[in-house]
Amino acid sequence: MNNDLNYAQIPQSYLLCIDGQCPKSATCLHYIAARYIPCTRISWSILSPAYIAALQGPCPYYSINRKVRYARGFLGILQQLTKEQTRQFSAQVIAASSRRTYYRIRCGERAICPQEQESLREVLRQCGVTDEPEFDSYFEDYQW
Repeated sequence: MNNDLNYAQIPQSYLLCIDGQCPKSATCLHYIAARYIPCTRISWSILSPAYIAALQGPCPYYSINRKVRYARGFLGILQQLTKEQTRQFSAQVIAASSRRTYYRIRCGERAICPQEQESLREVLRQCGVTDEPEFDSYFEDYQW
C-alpha cells in the first residue's frame, strides 16, 4: 500500500473500486483508496461491480496512484503583465470558468490542477506572453 496515503485525504465523494481482479488494481487510485476506508465508515460510493465486469477495453475510471504538481495563485504572473494583457487574460479566464473561480485561483484559495495550468498558459500565450509563467507556489498531491 501507499504509505503516504491516508483516509483523511480521500474526498468524501470519490468513487471507490473493489475489483481486486482488475489487472490495473495495484496502481489504480480508486482501488487503493478503497483499501483505506475504515470499518467505522457506514457507507461509501463504489463503481458498480457489474459495470466494471461488463467493460470492453480500458476502464474509463482508471486513475494512476501517482502524485501530480498542483499550483496555487498567479498574482506574481499578473504583476508582470501590461494592463491590456491583464484585462484580456482576466476576461478569457472568467469567460471559460466564472468570476468566482477566477478570483479563487488567482489568490491561491483553490488549487490549479495540471490541465488547468496548461489552459492558463495557453491563454497567456494568446495574450502575447512568451516567457514560461511561474505560479505563486506549487505542491504535489493525488489527482482525485
